Amino acid sequence: MEEQLDPKRPSGATSVIRRVVKPGGEKAFEEWIHGISQEAAKFPGHHSVTIFRHAPGEREYTFVLSFDREENLKRWLDSDVRREWLDRSVPLTEVPEERSEVSGVEHWFTLPGKTEARRPPKLKMVALTILAVYPTILSLNYVLSPILRRVPPMLAPLIVTICLTMLLTYVLMPNLTKVFHKWLYPEPDLRQ
Repeated sequence: MEEQLDPKRPSGATSVIRRVVKPGGEKAFEEWIHGISQEAAKFPGHHSVTIFRHAPGEREYTFVLSFDREENLKRWLDSDVRREWLDRSVPLTEVPEERSEVSGVEHWFTLPGKTEARRPPKLKMVALTILAVYPTILSLNYVLSPILRRVPPMLAPLIVTICLTMLLTYVLMPNLTKVFHKWLYPEPDLRQ
């Protein structure tokens, strides 16, 4: 059964973009990143842009661009301003951008460099998220308890939330997605 969303309610929309920089173009590309990020921030509904710079010596960048709703993300992606910035990046990059759009926390289930045409079933995303969140919260509460006892009661949940979100986004979900990729994205049965 498909979930019906209220079109007036923001649901969040994310675009995952992969770029490969030409050798020696890293500094100019970093300046380009700064400029295009500032332009995106001017658009309605812009939430954030997260930039993953890969290991030293690698020239691959992955951007996670978040907006409040799909319409606002599409407005940015289709804008003349963005097209002009993409044209400026052509001399700096080896290949055109690879881009895929997801909504909600689905970007947690996208591997860098892989674009899946389909989304994992929601039940599998929920199960994998619970597998990551529950032990992480238990561990954070145990490890951070000496610090959390000394801070104001309103600040303690914020500290846990920040640590949890950072761990999920940058460490746990990318690795769990790699481990469970075949379960999340099973090969279609071609015997018909």
